[in-house]
Amino acid sequence: MPRIQILPEIVCNKIAAGEVVERPASIVKELIENAVDAGATRITVDVEESGRRMIRISDDGEGMEAEDARRAFQRHATSKLRTEDDLTAIRTMGFRGEALPSIAAVARIRMVTAPTGETVGTEIRIAGGKIESVRETAAASGTVVEVQDLFFNTPARKKFLKSNPTELSHIVRTVQQQALPNFSIHFRLSHNGGTLLELPAVRDELERAAQLIGPEDGSELLEFASEAGTAIDGVRLKGWISKPGYFRNSRDHQEFFLNRRAIRNPTLSHALGEAYGTLLAKGRHPVAYLFIEMDPASVDVNVHPAKREVRFRDTQAIHRAVMTTLRERLRREGLPVDRPADATPYSISGSFPARALSESGSPTAAWPSREGTREELREAATLYRPFLESEESSRREAPSALSEGVTKPGIQPLGQVDRTYIVATFAGNDGPELHLIDQHAAHERLLFERLMAQRRDAGIEGQPLLIPEVMGFGPSETIQIREWLPVLAGIGLEVEEFGERSFRIRAAPALLGTIDGRGLLRDILDDGAAGSVPTSEDLAVAVIASMACHAAIKAHQPLQIEQMSRLLEDLYRLEVPPTCPHGRPIRVRFGRAELEKWFQRR
Repeated sequence: MPRIQILPEIVCNKIAAGEVVERPASIVKELIENAVDAGATRITVDVEESGRRMIRISDDGEGMEAEDARRAFQRHATSKLRTEDDLTAIRTMGFRGEALPSIAAVARIRMVTAPTGETVGTEIRIAGGKIESVRETAAASGTVVEVQDLFFNTPARKKFLKSNPTELSHIVRTVQQQALPNFSIHFRLSHNGGTLLELPAVRDELERAAQLIGPEDGSELLEFASEAGTAIDGVRLKGWISKPGYFRNSRDHQEFFLNRRAIRNPTLSHALGEAYGTLLAKGRHPVAYLFIEMDPASVDVNVHPAKREVRFRDTQAIHRAVMTTLRERLRREGLPVDRPADATPYSISGSFPARALSESGSPTAAWPSREGTREELREAATLYRPFLESEESSRREAPSALSEGVTKPGIQPLGQVDRTYIVATFAGNDGPELHLIDQHAAHERLLFERLMAQRRDAGIEGQPLLIPEVMGFGPSETIQIREWLPVLAGIGLEVEEFGERSFRIRAAPALLGTIDGRGLLRDILDDGAAGSVPTSEDLAVAVIASMACHAAIKAHQPLQIEQMSRLLEDLYRLEVPPTCPHGRPIRVRFGRAELEKWFQRR
């Protein structure tokens, strides 16, 4: 018997389903794209139990005859390609002919479709890839595809689905991604009978974005568009980008659309970041809604089964076009996006050789052994806010007598590099050492450990805000926050719903001092989205890490010697991990032997 066999059609469909159908949102995406290609002017998406139980997509497009309806469920059956040459200039959303058979292989499907102007259409029922019935039925012009019991015949894949709120947030984002470039179509999304999105047709992409961007976020965005009739390297751009200072912890808030298709591409992400130059802090990312128009022949969209990724023929041209257009928009705001050629990347008070600072060693694997208990940790003086919130004290010159800044564990601060890294000497077991400490990472770790200690003992102490903060969010973020409210309340962060898609922060952990509630919630959303956070405990730890990061001393923040001493005293007196809660190293150490080697003393 031959070892190489031709796989049965049903197995091929299930393999394709594994590439195309990752979760309920994948089905929503594929079916909306079919409706767009059918010329629909109205698309309605109804889901139940976050798509696990049912997904129904209804459109008023051109519909299909009975024979076309049958063929639509065969692999690689498509009305959008005729020859090989068509692949080089794809102008439709779908074209691979894999969506419907892939969905049908892992769910139960009922499709009703009728051509334009007809009142009698075709109903097809399929379960697990097998056609159960085909019959005539009364139907309005257009197509309705109803998907039920997703993964009913592949229970192993069903286990990989996340919680209902998480899956629903993916569906909401998918509908938003489809609605943004298809602004002339009326979109409606409902869940368990309640409306989540109602987006009437508008004149252009920017008006559609305004429907989805809340007023608070909208005030932090800059609108831009290529001038009429002009293009850079054949690329036309329009959209929104964030003002400097309105940055997020992840790239989840960057949307790229190429010829109406939502895509992911590292070239575009890099060009967006480069446009901001030195305005963009490390680990922070701008918000962007970027609509790109270019010749379809200049891009290959046939590189991913789900059509999420594309390949540009000339990556340098698209990078140049995006960076140049966005940088020019930022310049019109009077923003210094370019670093001068003679700019110094850091400054320091003192006489350390620049070569020694640039040739840094690697972070140490562990801290020196220090005596420290959990009781000391709970009592540690880690509230530096009174020092940091006083602008007057921040501007005062550091005392010249460094002896006053010597800390108890034998660590002596000398100054700051770029107002970010504390330079200190340390009396180690093998002689004096030079230490560079990331002030933000160090303070973040201390705050995190103290919050965790409070939580283990009597719970994190909350403190009512003098003026509760109210903020609005997008539909998908609203769903996520609503799911997390009980966990937030359990760690001292009291948040409550306050109107449609709005929340109010009433209290926050007392340890954090004065907080920016809006920024804190955004950081929590970004950090939660970046990880899987499958349990309430994981989520609580992730949120505590976000709160510690948000409240910690910032990079580029001037500190006095007394402030550095207080921070380092707590840090070196207590046994804490050598990294911040997000994994970045806290310090770099240089021993006497390394120093002697630098200065050729051995």
